[in-house]
Amino acid sequence: MEVLRVDPSLGVLSLQQEQEKAAIRQALGLVSLLRAQTEDLVSEYLSHQGPPFSAPGFSYPRPQIDGLPTLDAIVLLINPWKRLALSLSAFGSLSGWFAVVLRWQKELNPRAHQLHTRLEVCRQDLRALRSNLGSILGKLDLSSSPTSMAPKAFKQKLTGYTICWSYREWLFQTERDLMIMAAETAV
Repeated sequence: MEVLRVDPSLGVLSLQQEQEKAAIRQALGLVSLLRAQTEDLVSEYLSHQGPPFSAPGFSYPRPQIDGLPTLDAIVLLINPWKRLALSLSAFGSLSGWFAVVLRWQKELNPRAHQLHTRLEVCRQDLRALRSNLGSILGKLDLSSSPTSMAPKAFKQKLTGYTICWSYREWLFQTERDLMIMAAETAV
């Protein structure tokens, strides 16, 4: 039997709708926390890469990463539920890429222990985030593994930069989408 909660100002919300709202609010809290924690991730990453990456104001075209959806104008035009599904896919891909970037950084910058820890924490945080988003969307976590390996140090560093930058951008977009979804009122 489904329990109904009646609030004259909001209408009637079912138990399932209440649970969905709670799951969205929980995911929003996690995304907001992770976004705040990644504010300086890109600059920290770049600071360990040496010139030209560590130069002030470094900017370089970010390459397309295998298996990682891009945030572009077309993605932004679709509804938040569909964007959330893309976020889940992006976070699955990013999780695999963080493992690869961590391995590369251990070879390229063996003394950058704080960066290594930070990359591992990002990878672990993605596991929790993917679980939350998967439960909202009712989807299994379909993680994808990186299919392309960057053989040269410059390309490895550039790929790592793109992964850190993409993670931050996907968190921003996911936070915006969850805010929209949390503000929606089911009637």
